[in-house]
Amino acid sequence: MSNPYQQQPPPDPYGSYGQPPQPYSAPQYQQPQHQPPSYPQPGYGYPQPPMAAPAAPQNSLAIASLALGFLSILICFYGALLGPVGLGLGIAGLSKAGQTGIGRSQAIGGVVLSVLGILIGIAGVVFYSTVTENYVP
Repeated sequence: MSNPYQQQPPPDPYGSYGQPPQPYSAPQYQQPQHQPPSYPQPGYGYPQPPMAAPAAPQNSLAIASLALGFLSILICFYGALLGPVGLGLGIAGLSKAGQTGIGRSQAIGGVVLSVLGILIGIAGVVFYSTVTENYVP
């Protein structure tokens, strides 16, 4: 009686021992057919090319005021000349920001920097006049 739980040995992949080996034959290849490359079509599942974002509106008066206010601080003695121009542009930028709601903080920064530039320019002129007045060679 045979054991039902006994496993049968796997078949020999190289054939049985009593049979002659099979001759080797080279695989048969077909000539590849030329097909044009396929490109993905735009649509669902494929990334779309980026679109240019529209330019945000700017308050050019506020930007000019900020630049002139910064320059009036950097150029100490000429700050008294650039400061009033920056102050005027800052006030005009504030009124434009009240209408459009754009550039209010830039206009306030331009006004503050322009006033500081005017004060530094005035202080420089006063300091220069007192030093040259008391200078005796």
